[in-house]
Amino acid sequence: MPLSELLPAVSQLSHQDKLRLIHFLLLAVAKEDGCELEATNSQSQEGVLLMQLASTEAVVWSPYEAHEAAQTLSELLVAARQAGDA
Repeated sequence: MPLSELLPAVSQLSHQDKLRLIHFLLLAVAKEDGCELEATNSQSQEGVLLMQLASTEAVVWSPYEAHEAAQTLSELLVAARQAGDA
């Protein structure tokens, strides 16, 4: 079924069913990526997900102290202004 046909049906779902769909899609995509998030008998699904998240590395970037990025942006703005004047 194409996404264009699926989206109207999804918008008609109840809030609870939308959450169930999100959960289903999360598990399906994780499985495709090689991560098994299904709960075993001794673990809850939430616990498995939390363990998976804890084992990943998150990278957070901040514009503070990003002097090279500011310089690059400044050079691009100057070049764009010069190109606009020409």
